[in-house]
Amino acid sequence: MGKRTAKTAFTAICMVMMLVALTACGSGTDGEKSGASNNPTGYYASTTNVAFTSAYPEHTFKRATFGVQSIETFADNTYILTSTGTSFSGALLFEDSGEYDVVPRGADITKYYGTVTVKDEDGLRTLELSQPTSVMVNSSYSAGANPIGYLNTLAWTDEMGQAAGGEGAALTAEQYLESVSFPATSIIVDPARASFDYTVLKESEEATH
Repeated sequence: MGKRTAKTAFTAICMVMMLVALTACGSGTDGEKSGASNNPTGYYASTTNVAFTSAYPEHTFKRATFGVQSIETFADNTYILTSTGTSFSGALLFEDSGEYDVVPRGADITKYYGTVTVKDEDGLRTLELSQPTSVMVNSSYSAGANPIGYLNTLAWTDEMGQAAGGEGAALTAEQYLESVSFPATSIIVDPARASFDYTVLKESEEATH
């Protein structure tokens, strides 16, 4: 192979590699954002929430769920709200002694996707979040005999529908999205601290700060 042929082949290989790299950088799956829309404009974290559920009088234990949220906003006026809840059960009374007899009951991580309008006024920032247009979940809770696991309304499968339905009928992506979505919501954040108060997204949620 002559020098010119080798140089031409090397240049072609480099161009193909660059094209593959650019294509990979511009692609996204499972609800992930890509391209210019991936440019973040804000990232905010909530305070911690503790919700209690008592099984009394059927059982003498109480379940505590510790929740925290974060909101990411992007240049294309979209948001990702991530809500994480971790549950433990223990004796009916949780004594503040530094020692606890508790049993981990699983965790639920949900990512909500939608559009956002940002307003700044009097040193505060208001995030107007639309009702979610899609969600992605990873849950070690059980809706039936088995953990729910990974769910993605943008890449729904029959297995996801069965897991979400638990012991009942399988759910469609639309049915599941409706069951977990929240209405359009306003979140007030402190820009100086990039923080906001934990927000109960649905009336069925319990919130005890």
